[in-house]
Amino acid sequence: MIEESPVNDDPAKPTRNRLTILKQHWPFLVILPVYFAITLNYSFNVPVWEAPDEPAHFAYTHHIKTRGGPPIQSFEEGQNQVETGHHPPLYYYLAAAVALPLDVTDFHRARPNPYFSFANNDGGVNRFDHENESTAYPNTLAAVQLMRLISTLFGAGTLLIIYLSGLTLFGGKGWEWAMGGRLPALLATVIVATLPQFNFLSAAANNDNAVIFFCAFTLYLCLRLILLPPGGAEMAGKERTWPFFALIGLVVGLGLLSKYNEVVYIPLVGLALGVAAWKQRSWLYFWKSSFISGGVCVAIAGWWFLRSQLLYGDPAGWGMWRSSFRSIEQDDKFQLTWQFLNHTWSRWFNSFWGYFGWFNLPLEPEVYKWLARLSAIIGLGIIGLVLTLVAGGLDRKYPVLNPINMKIGGYDRRTGAGLLFCGLAIALVVISAFNYAVTFGDAGTQGRYLFPAIVPLALVFSSGLAWLLGLVRLLAVPGNVYKTGGWILVSAWLIGFSWLNLHAVNDIIGPAYLPLTLIKEKYVVKNLPPNAIKPPKRPRFQPAMQLEGYTLDPPHRTKIKPGKLKVTLYWRNMNQKPMKDNWVSYTQLASSSQVLDRNDGPPGGGLYQTFKWQPGELIKDERTFHLQDWQLDQLNKYNDTLKIYLGWARSPDWSRATLPDGSNGITIDWQS
Repeated sequence: MIEESPVNDDPAKPTRNRLTILKQHWPFLVILPVYFAITLNYSFNVPVWEAPDEPAHFAYTHHIKTRGGPPIQSFEEGQNQVETGHHPPLYYYLAAAVALPLDVTDFHRARPNPYFSFANNDGGVNRFDHENESTAYPNTLAAVQLMRLISTLFGAGTLLIIYLSGLTLFGGKGWEWAMGGRLPALLATVIVATLPQFNFLSAAANNDNAVIFFCAFTLYLCLRLILLPPGGAEMAGKERTWPFFALIGLVVGLGLLSKYNEVVYIPLVGLALGVAAWKQRSWLYFWKSSFISGGVCVAIAGWWFLRSQLLYGDPAGWGMWRSSFRSIEQDDKFQLTWQFLNHTWSRWFNSFWGYFGWFNLPLEPEVYKWLARLSAIIGLGIIGLVLTLVAGGLDRKYPVLNPINMKIGGYDRRTGAGLLFCGLAIALVVISAFNYAVTFGDAGTQGRYLFPAIVPLALVFSSGLAWLLGLVRLLAVPGNVYKTGGWILVSAWLIGFSWLNLHAVNDIIGPAYLPLTLIKEKYVVKNLPPNAIKPPKRPRFQPAMQLEGYTLDPPHRTKIKPGKLKVTLYWRNMNQKPMKDNWVSYTQLASSSQVLDRNDGPPGGGLYQTFKWQPGELIKDERTFHLQDWQLDQLNKYNDTLKIYLGWARSPDWSRATLPDGSNGITIDWQS
């Protein structure tokens, strides 16, 4: 007689279990669509090629599609058609498979912007010319969008791993008050799901999101290895079966085939295996688990490192890589100074939160100041949690501390061990990123190089914020006020950073890549406005920039107040054919003795450079200055004049444009 399964005694039980899971974790299912909405908004509004290294990442995919395998790189700089050919190939094979139905031979029609410079934005922030690209290479555009979608899906997978890692880390007794640890887990997830730089990166064709996902997965498996699942009360030490160790090897191997950043997690895996073996009091456990996970990892990724050894003389091709980028290598010039550390930290901080385009479209300075304040608050929470953990370790010796620990929450062995492990992961990634910054200078000081530690960073950030929320419990407030506060915190972060992402797309990225037709509508006019002042002799800078007139705001010197002043210049292109050079206007606000402010750059808000001007066009060029209180006081005290000094210089050699009399500038007096 066959016994009936207990499950069949209650057919509704699986349904009830699923409903319970849905009831507990539905907020994650809300966060995920928000992430997709934000990221796809970037994907559809950031022009193709206008994310770091996107053309090179597509070139790698194109090489696989057309030639059947990864490129073989040269040690000589400038000789590699695929600049990212040193990277492992997993992401590019996935991209080639997804784009398989598309004929991407039209890739050669993509037109780089010949005036683009990493030194400044005078030639435009756009790395490529986007006029008529939808008809010039439609298949390539479609393929790039598919590659971007792969990145977006990897990003979604990272969010799932963050949430699961949070449930694992915060599942102990110290966080029972915080919905059994779900609150800090949700907070960690929403931090990354709405992080502008992560959304921007997840909307770009690159291999960063792949390795970020596998680094996240590796950390999660390590946490599962050393900590009990959510709901347990003690450290792990249970026997694991070989499929679990094989899964660790598989994930690490796939990470190594995505990008070399996964290497920093290998010692963490060894540490996690060692902790588990120590709890089993068995070295055999350690060697068996290491052999299984290491063997699978080598089977997955070993061939790539062997290939690099045979082709380039080292397993990672590091020597070839550095040789092919020797012009930007900084090792021989490096000096560890406070100036270097401050510069690196500033670039890391800004581009961790949000820095777009080819590292040439920042958020406003005031936004970074607010983000710095938010980071300081998070830092205070982290410090408080660390002190709580230390105090919790002392509560047996000093019993007076125990009631405080239990009220605030956060202390248990799981939290302490897990956060220590996260701290080690962060430290290793920071060391790796710092080494890259030392080697390649500014090219290596990008916040995305810290993203392999995005999961431990998010967990540490959320634990600090949740600890601050737990302070409310010291006030002995009635009911679940602290839980309500948790929901408010998660919701406020979700809404606030969603708005910041919309602002980045609509107010920073969108205007920077306006189509030429819209730029002309804004900056090319038919006639001077009625209030325009016409110079007695219309000065003409060679080769063809003639000042037809200008307006001042405010119009008279006596009405000037501290704050914003604006001059609008009207230039006519006197050439019979379009200009080829990129002339940059330098415009200075000055008194009789000193420059008070300046606004240099290409005309038309930096969007309508002279190489776009057509014969006979009249171009409106607005320049804004800021006059300080003390400057105006000095002007009034000495009855000094206020002037605008104008000139032109050609980028990139900065030779001055001259007037017929041989001078290279003119002065406009602000009328009294």
